Amino acid sequence: MSRTRPPSRTNRAQTVIDFGIGAGVFIIAVGIVFAFVPTLFEPFSTAAGSSPVVADRTADHLTGSRLAADPATPSVLSAACTAAFFGPNESLSDTADCGFTATESTGDLLGVDRDVNVTVRNLSDSPTTGPPVTRTVDGTDYTLTRGDPNPGSEVTVASRAVMIEGDQYRFVVKVW
Repeated sequence: MSRTRPPSRTNRAQTVIDFGIGAGVFIIAVGIVFAFVPTLFEPFSTAAGSSPVVADRTADHLTGSRLAADPATPSVLSAACTAAFFGPNESLSDTADCGFTATESTGDLLGVDRDVNVTVRNLSDSPTTGPPVTRTVDGTDYTLTRGDPNPGSEVTVASRAVMIEGDQYRFVVKVW
């Protein structure tokens, strides 16, 4: 006589509970993907008035290489190149070998397609509303501000502490 075995538990079909748990895990995983994937790309997309990367990189470029007396010592600015940048005084920029034409527009000189204001202020003054510094180079007074002084409604500000001939200042870049 042959005996038949009862079906084992390992060969059973998928139950409703297994299906429900699997479907629930899948829906939660899809929800997490839809919730967090858009935020992965957010740092690369900016609103019309928001430009923190532009302001920060412009400040770094100017204080670290363009106006620096020596690229090995960033934030120590050349008095002649700084005066030529804010002047603009083309003969001063040629004499000091600054590497730029001082008569170019601020946006063209910096390679920025936004409105830019660059101002040097005293450290004790407000970075956004303090008056610009006036310095004398070769007997000529230069007010250290360049660009449109009236920013739009959404402004991004980046500032750096700099030295010009041993004096400390605040270097402020506004972009809108």
